[in-house]
Amino acid sequence: MAPSLSSPRASPSDDESVDLECGLTSSPHSLTRREMERDLVLAFDSRDLRRHEAWLLVETKWLDAWMSYVLGDDDNANAPKRPGPLTNDTLFDREEFRVRDNLLQTKDYRGVNPQVYALYAELYGTDDAKPIARWTLDIYATPVMVDDIREMLHVPRLRARSFVTEMNEELQSHEKGLEGLKTREEEEKESWTYRCLCRCEFLVPCLNRLLGGGPTYKKEKETSWSDYFNCCCKRKRRQAKKSKKSKKNKKSRGEEETSSDETSSDEETHGLLG
Repeated sequence: MAPSLSSPRASPSDDESVDLECGLTSSPHSLTRREMERDLVLAFDSRDLRRHEAWLLVETKWLDAWMSYVLGDDDNANAPKRPGPLTNDTLFDREEFRVRDNLLQTKDYRGVNPQVYALYAELYGTDDAKPIARWTLDIYATPVMVDDIREMLHVPRLRARSFVTEMNEELQSHEKGLEGLKTREEEEKESWTYRCLCRCEFLVPCLNRLLGGGPTYKKEKETSWSDYFNCCCKRKRRQAKKSKKSKKNKKSRGEEETSSDETSSDEETHGLLG
């Protein structure tokens, strides 16, 4: 079952009681990143492993830095900062590609289960460092095969990505608060260009501002009976001219066909007599 990212709220005291008549409530305590990371990791921390799981070894120095960070106070200017990536450089020599010598359990390294390691890796990254997995808490014991490590961390990595994403979203919502709501409302408001260009009542002010003056409208001319008569006469003249032109075209086409028939007849006669 996935852990809740918010801690249980304590029951309100008499001073923090809800004033139902005025509609006032006491502001809930919002968790900080330090507290949320601590609660998330501790929810999966365990002293025992499940079947087919192995210990993922982490350097003690890094774990101490992380514990100091999550137990710090944001209001304190001297509070510890977040640790860097989980590289395990004090345990594994990347150049020689081997475990360093003379390492002691608890003093130099500690073991965590796959889910806790996946949370650390998702929160801080690993800088491409390979996980150090052992079936026992002995760093010099037989290493776990790469394929087994990959299969062992597949599901924990997916769950860690989901938990960390949920935690980040909750933190962002707390940090934005009313400011985020105000920003969202301003984005949803109509812009000046939209109001002027897309709404009819603002079209004239927009044109007046952009073009130096609003739209002009031509005054409608009063129509008399003489205008109607002249319009009808013009229409009849256009129709007569059009019909005359079509007759002329038909006549010319007829003459061309007649001349072509006569020419072909003369050619046939000349061919028979010749």
